Amino acid sequence: MKKTQPYKQVWRQGVESGCGQQVMIVGCDSNLRDAITYALISYGFRLNFFKSDLEALANAVIQPLDGIIIDCDLAGIEGVELIRRFRGQFPLAIIISMSKEDKGAAFLQAGANDFLQKPFVPYRLAMMLDGGDILS
Repeated sequence: MKKTQPYKQVWRQGVESGCGQQVMIVGCDSNLRDAITYALISYGFRLNFFKSDLEALANAVIQPLDGIIIDCDLAGIEGVELIRRFRGQFPLAIIISMSKEDKGAAFLQAGANDFLQKPFVPYRLAMMLDGGDILS
């Protein structure tokens, strides 16, 4: 799938305007949640964690989102279907899927902007959300 949406430009505009980007994280265990928090909070991202995909979908109705990170190994709904639902609801949001298995092609075809195979370095996640402009 081609990345036709200039999401990096949209994301950068939000960061430059001084507003913290609202990111939803779905289905992460406590270790991964800690690593993601450490990697993203220092860059000004505002994070909301949801253990359940159904809870995340319900909350997404009332809260605008800039980014969605989905641990497709722990989500109850199949990862591909969950990505499709979020993409339909948030056409401009950055959606990053992650899994232990190499299912990146299926997730990208479903509408994800990027895929991370676990384990990964959390700093890479921050770079994906920021369009690769974060410096160490």
